[in-house]
Amino acid sequence: RERPKGNYRIVEFNKENNDIIVVIPTMDVNGKFAITCRNEIFKGLHIIFVESGYDNYYFNYAHNCNAGIKKAIEYNPKWIIVSNDDMYKIDDISILVEQLKNINENKIGICYAYPPARYYSATNYVSKIRKIRYLINKFLPIDKKIPFEIKHKFNVNYIISGNGIINLFFYKRIFKFTDPISFMILSSNMTKEFFDHEGFVFDPVYINCPEESDLAIRIHKSKWKITWINYKIGFYIGGSIGTGLQRTIRDTIGAVYFSYKWERKLN
Repeated sequence: RERPKGNYRIVEFNKENNDIIVVIPTMDVNGKFAITCRNEIFKGLHIIFVESGYDNYYFNYAHNCNAGIKKAIEYNPKWIIVSNDDMYKIDDISILVEQLKNINENKIGICYAYPPARYYSATNYVSKIRKIRYLINKFLPIDKKIPFEIKHKFNVNYIISGNGIINLFFYKRIFKFTDPISFMILSSNMTKEFFDHEGFVFDPVYINCPEESDLAIRIHKSKWKITWINYKIGFYIGGSIGTGLQRTIRDTIGAVYFSYKWERKLN
């Protein structure tokens, strides 16, 4: 909780269109990912980039998303799209825009893109770790062993597990939810309510994982309903914040906090 949240600056494009606003955390608003978002994927929409800059060692994804969403709310939009910057175009954005015209933003809290993909709209579970998982850890390579040993040290009992059959062997499923991961469409009214009641949309105690899963679970357990729209978008894996051991350990810290936070609420 005491970890600094890092610096950021807001940069906006196409401010005249405010029914749908896109919030994108990015390292560099002039970088290739941000330019692709601006000129190809979300061309014509009002985009709010939350730029963190290079060598920002205290970068916090949730904190920057919250900053961008707060800025978006000032324009009183109906919908706020939150997207990673490391994406690429498949469907034209007009497909998404037309479908949102027929969805009630006063009842629907989140729209998931359909069909599901590995890094958006995925089926995930809050699961309890089975004892066999601790035994398997003895035979893992070091880069896989370290994160699990951290979880064990801090008594992590609940984690987010995927939809694969092998996960049933290691984890007992407690709660099923749809995980937006890298792309989601949020009702502006819902975000206002979350800010009013909780002080945030994304929980900023997380560093860069799994704040989006945490948000999805809170939405699933709230009065807000969910729906799906037919829209496909491409994604890169770790294009902006990497995929190495440092990220793995940051993610592991997030898993420790997730277990601490949700163990009491899900029992």
